[in-house]
Parts: sequence; structure tokens; C-alpha cells
Amino acid sequence: MESCFRIIQQIQLFAFVFCLSSNCQPNAFNNTGDYESRSFIETEILKCFLEGRCGSKSINGFQIPPALVSGLYAWYPLDGDIKDKSGSAHHGYFPGGIWPVTTGPSYTLSRSNQPSGSASFNGTDQLFSSDFTPLCNEDFAIALWIFPNNATNNQIMGIQDGIGYDPGPRLLLDATGHFEFSAFFTFWGNSSLTVGTSSTVLTANVWTHITYVHNGATQQGTIWINGVGVGVTSDLIPTQDLPYVTGCITGSTPLPWRTGKPLNIGFGFDNPRFYSGKMDDIWFFKGRQLSASDISTLMSLP
Repeated sequence: MESCFRIIQQIQLFAFVFCLSSNCQPNAFNNTGDYESRSFIETEILKCFLEGRCGSKSINGFQIPPALVSGLYAWYPLDGDIKDKSGSAHHGYFPGGIWPVTTGPSYTLSRSNQPSGSASFNGTDQLFSSDFTPLCNEDFAIALWIFPNNATNNQIMGIQDGIGYDPGPRLLLDATGHFEFSAFFTFWGNSSLTVGTSSTVLTANVWTHITYVHNGATQQGTIWINGVGVGVTSDLIPTQDLPYVTGCITGSTPLPWRTGKPLNIGFGFDNPRFYSGKMDDIWFFKGRQLSASDISTLMSLP
């Protein structure tokens, strides 16, 4: 019995040393607050080693599941700051200029009750920005958790040239509580709109996972709510006696979508313009679509 105990101790020591030398961390954790004690760490590292889950993609103590590394543009865990933890340094910032003066969101308990583990927006003057700029003719995906204080007329994020300008890509909760992805095409002042809404109605004061996956070949996308596909986009052409554009325009002139930077997070096109509620774990991908399995992986992260 004593010899068995010594063998187990040797295995634990070997696993611990091995993982420290190879930057091993358990895939099941992505927030620094999840690491609570040395004994807890050693137990989880041993499990990670024995189950073959130890990976090498770790950024500043954050473990990114291997399935999510490809095409990852930025990841904002919102654990007390607006830094990008993907390793690409696409950090969030405060836009300044014509945009409202802000000190950014405050921070509160995360979905897993970690202190300062999610961002809280007051609906009045809190936002931050990212340089993520998706195009209508490329694959991309946006995923995040939201906890809206109100489930109607609540702007989540959007790209505009200026306040009140027609938006490029935007995410919001509409007047009836459905999640919407929409974006204007532009051509010398003439425009059309790509839009899609979820078939489900979202609930206030509940954590909900939302994902938009765009197909650059079809120039349309799919809306996912809590891991279930619940909507698709289509082009909505205004009925006026003007030569309206009927879809995605490629090339740099004119632009495929209204792409005035920045992408404001917590601020959108319609009044009220500020988001009210919490957000957690914002992921941006360029050059790839997310599968149902990928979205499930995102939802499983604490």
C-alpha cells in the first residue's frame, strides 16, 4: 500500500514538472480566477496530463481550446479589463473624437461567479471599441454572452462612420425582443440592407449566448441562440424609385459594407444607443465559420 502511494506521488510530481516545462494548463479553464490553490492546480494538472488534454496554446495564463485557435482575431474575456487575450494584441480601446466620452464598462461577477469576471454597461455612457471589421464577402463569426437589463431596443455593438450614420454590421435586441444582425450596403449614397432575426425571444436578466456566423460565399449568415440555429439573414431591398444595390459589393471602392471604424461595443445606431446589461467572453473570428461543435465549445468555457 505504501509503495502504491509512493508511485502515485511520483506520478503527480512527474506530471506537475512536465506540465510546468511544457506550459500545460487544463482546457476547462479560461479565467485566472478559476485557479484557487496550489493543491487544486496540481490536481487539475494531473487530470489534464492523464487525460491527454494538455495543450501548448496559452496566453498569459489563459487557455484557448485548440479548436478555436484557427482564425481567432480577438478574444475579450472582460475579466476586469478590455484586453485581447487571443495573443494578437487587438486590445479594446476608448474611441474618442466624435464618440461619447467614456471610461469604459465597470466589472462585476461572471457567469461562474468570479469577481470582476464580466463587463457591466449602464446604458448611459459606457462603451469600448475594437478594430475588428468584417466584410460581407468573407467568412467571419462573432460570439458572446449577454445579460440584458432590458430585452427590447437594446444596442449591443455596431460599426458606423459617425453617430446617426447608417451602420455597417450591428448586433441588437429589437423592439419585440428578438436578436438581430443587420448591415447596410453602400454605393454612392444608395443602399440596401442585409438583416436577420432570431425566431426566439430573449429574456431580460438572464445569461444568453449569441453567435452570428457569416458565409462569405453566399454573403449571408446564421444566428445561433444558446447553441441552436434560430435564424438566417437575407437582403432587404427598399422599394423606392432609385437604383438600389441588391447585394454585396466586392473591391475597395465602393466598400462592401459601411465600414467606418471603430466597432463600438456597448453602443449602436438607434436610440437608445447605449447597451444596458452585462457582457462576457466576446470572440471575433475572421476567415472561418464556426460549427455547432465550435459554438458548443465556446459555451462550455466558464
